[in-house]
Amino acid sequence: MTQARHKLLSGCTCCGPVVTLGRREFVAGGLAALGLGAFAASGIDALAQTPAKPHRIDVHHHISPPTWLDAVKKAKLDNPPLANWSTQKSLDDMDKAGIATAIASPTTPQVTFLASDKDTAARVARESNEYTKKLMSDHPGRFGLFAMLPLPNIDESLKEIAFSFDTLKADGVGVMTSYGDKWLGYPHFEPVWEELNRRKATVYTHPTGANCCVNLVQGIPESTAEFGVDTTRTIAS
Repeated sequence: MTQARHKLLSGCTCCGPVVTLGRREFVAGGLAALGLGAFAASGIDALAQTPAKPHRIDVHHHISPPTWLDAVKKAKLDNPPLANWSTQKSLDDMDKAGIATAIASPTTPQVTFLASDKDTAARVARESNEYTKKLMSDHPGRFGLFAMLPLPNIDESLKEIAFSFDTLKADGVGVMTSYGDKWLGYPHFEPVWEELNRRKATVYTHPTGANCCVNLVQGIPESTAEFGVDTTRTIAS
């Protein structure tokens, strides 16, 4: 097999002198190459069936801290994926996808719906972040923390930034693309950006729907069009 394969490949003008192959040698070389190809393919097949060692980092990974989920349910903003989340479901999905670590954060609307109740928003954000920290402790190396801030309330958010980075050792913060009628480039948020910049913090943004643009197209959920458009709005701002 090796000799026939060598004769076949040595006919390439860029790899050595050209030799003339008879039909029998050509067929033998072709069969040898096919044999090697089949062997390689079977090896690839075997590799595909072997679970990959977890190596990815998932930064878009949502969890439902109990305090936050209770607040969302009270506001009638919950849905089955939020209500049915569990730590084990996260771990199972991570293992199937080869994810070593998931940096966790609650999804939209976070605590935007509590904007007029800054004390409750601050408490929900704090307890949610502490829950994620415990999740990290219970499953070392599997989870990280993008801290939730009680935005658009600035003073409370600055306090949560300090607590999240200094006490919880957060990996970053997770924010929405907009808060009601305010996008991230608005002067309202400047104190938050100054503090995050001072800390050289990682900021993860997640799309959401803005107050301006609800039910614009019948039968089209905001995640289909508005999430992309709201991301554009906040980048432009």
